[in-house]
Amino acid sequence: MIKKLSLSVLILNTLLLSWVLSAGLIAAPAFSSSLIIDTKGYASGQLSRIGRENLSLRGFSDAYAGEILLGHESASFISFGSLPQNLVTNPFRFCFEKEDFYEVLEELIGYDVVIEYKTPRKNTLLSCSAVNELVDIYLVDKNISLTQTHLIGDIRTFEPEISYGVEFGRITNVIKNKNLMRNYFMTMQIGNGGDKFRHFIMDDRDLYHFAIEGLRAGVLVKVHYSERLANRNIFGHRTRLFVSEIEIAGREGGMD
Repeated sequence: MIKKLSLSVLILNTLLLSWVLSAGLIAAPAFSSSLIIDTKGYASGQLSRIGRENLSLRGFSDAYAGEILLGHESASFISFGSLPQNLVTNPFRFCFEKEDFYEVLEELIGYDVVIEYKTPRKNTLLSCSAVNELVDIYLVDKNISLTQTHLIGDIRTFEPEISYGVEFGRITNVIKNKNLMRNYFMTMQIGNGGDKFRHFIMDDRDLYHFAIEGLRAGVLVKVHYSERLANRNIFGHRTRLFVSEIEIAGREGGMD
């Protein structure tokens, strides 16, 4: 009798969680095996949309949501690499509640911008359809002078290397996860434009900050990586790509 009751409670809780997720009351985790619930991130691309969401009919305060098209001349998201696709999406969506932000963003529609964002969101934004909360926004500074153009970092994993290589493209997302031993993630758009993206992991804090500088400047980069063998997770991934070094390769349009 006790086992039957416990099973009924488990089924009820599962159904309740499914309803909460589908209703948009809380965000589904990007990893099931290692929850990403406390992150700070940066995303770069063309600000393509902002709008007010009318949530009052559902008993919530109104919120604003926006979208950016990641990188340069992208239209959709195709994921390659070792991380789940829902870690980063394209268009990349974010939410905010300040009307002053709306007026600023309205002037930036159509421009290449960098947004700073975080999760989890404020309680007042839990009903917003976007997962990430906007912290700040500013234009990509393509004229910025970078004092450093090449940085070699450390890889601290003990996972065996099965291959290595270099990818050329544009950094579109950099994420710091405060709750995992593996703290830093990076996504890049492959080539000078288009719809192919690849995910990476970073062990080195200096590489993380260097990646943010490249993202803010909108530069093209060469990312040196080491592919490491890992245990298969629920997504079926067997390998992960670790960044070993980043080189600034050029500005928009090609190599310097």
